[in-house]
Amino acid sequence: MYLLFIILSIAISLSIFLFKKKSVIAILSVLFLLSLVITDSYAYLNINSIDSTFFKFDSLGVLLSFVLIILSIATFYFSKNYLREFDYSSRRVSIYYSALIMLITALQTAYFSNNIAVLWVCIEATTIFVSILVFFERTKIALEASWKYLFVSSIGIALAFVGILLLSIAVSDNGLTNLNFDTLKSFAWSSNPFWLKISILLIITGFSVKLSAFPLYAVAVDAKTIAPSPINALMSTVLVNVGFIAIFRTFAAIAHSNIVSWTQNLLFIVGLFSIFIASIQLLRVKRLKRTYAFSTMEHMGIVTLGLAVGGIGYYAAILHVVLHSFVKAGLFYQINQIHNIFRSKWLDDFSGFFNINPLAGITMLVGLVSITAIPPSGLFVSEFLVFKALFLGHRYLIAVVALILLTVIMYILGKIFLGVLFGNVPDKIETSQPNYLENIIQLGFYGFVMYLGINPPTFFVDLINNAISILN
Repeated sequence: MYLLFIILSIAISLSIFLFKKKSVIAILSVLFLLSLVITDSYAYLNINSIDSTFFKFDSLGVLLSFVLIILSIATFYFSKNYLREFDYSSRRVSIYYSALIMLITALQTAYFSNNIAVLWVCIEATTIFVSILVFFERTKIALEASWKYLFVSSIGIALAFVGILLLSIAVSDNGLTNLNFDTLKSFAWSSNPFWLKISILLIITGFSVKLSAFPLYAVAVDAKTIAPSPINALMSTVLVNVGFIAIFRTFAAIAHSNIVSWTQNLLFIVGLFSIFIASIQLLRVKRLKRTYAFSTMEHMGIVTLGLAVGGIGYYAAILHVVLHSFVKAGLFYQINQIHNIFRSKWLDDFSGFFNINPLAGITMLVGLVSITAIPPSGLFVSEFLVFKALFLGHRYLIAVVALILLTVIMYILGKIFLGVLFGNVPDKIETSQPNYLENIIQLGFYGFVMYLGINPPTFFVDLINNAISILN
């Protein structure tokens, strides 16, 4: 079943690239999104079943695929508005949609990969398609960001590849002949601890480039500063999620081995340094996109802390990943409105946005409440659970340091957002007509996050609990 989806996606992407007509792009885009929905519905109805040897429809993959579907549909809509405003040529539009479809396909395939080598291939594929999309505007700075992303990401993925090779060596001594996650769990406990530690260190370091976390965070931040806003929304959400799922599955494979405590300490380091660096860098940002990019780094630091501490932290980590996806997507979707009004990309030029466009200003204000985890934001619930897990696990120093850093970040974000919203309106700024549907979608995401945090549906909770059952 899943191989059919991959084949269909490739065929749709190639057709869009070759034919370039707007009507063809529209029809094939709808067909692709429909196939995405059908595939994930099939996965949900056949949860925990093996498909095509290398794929498994497990709870975590299904849950993150639901997020991918919703954000993919929104991204196609916002991409249509973005491309229409700048009147790009049909050739560039076809390249954009062709690469976007293949990026989404690679992400979906990574979510359902049951083999660490196949997962690695899918993640490497995302690097190629993201690089194409970052270079979409064809400027000198876009070329630099694209090549930098391709080069550094490839180095990170290469480190992960070496880690996978060492992992295969560590478990092969026990007779394991494949690298499926289901079988890795059974062999990791009796493998050589030294090789396991080295492999896990390399894997986490390598995949941090996708997670937008310490140590390989910088290249993702630069790429998000340059890429088109709809692509930023995917890069800071579903692409980050693929980094999370890679680290989560690797951690799950060794969760019952004799190096689990060592791995947890490593994740604590990654989490704390991610939050610390984000807090420092946010003091220096000059662009709104860069602000959101470092905000993503901060939130992935929180997620990593939840995964490291265990217990209820496992649940909180996955919940935070899902909720962050919708909030951050909503913020990035709005950036194009701000750029079009102020005709600039620099924060110093943004002021008085609320007076210029009240509806968009209210939307941005709700986004501030949501991203800083102020109640009733659903992110408050997931962050509260992470810190509850830290205190229950007697990780008092880590919890206190993280709380102080998050307080600093909340202050910085509040200062930036309120400056954009309520400063003096610059001269020669024309009042814009609000795009009601765009703002409704963004507000809908923020409301959905509140709902999932305060009153999550049973099937949603069950998917998370099933995903973390292999860790407990």
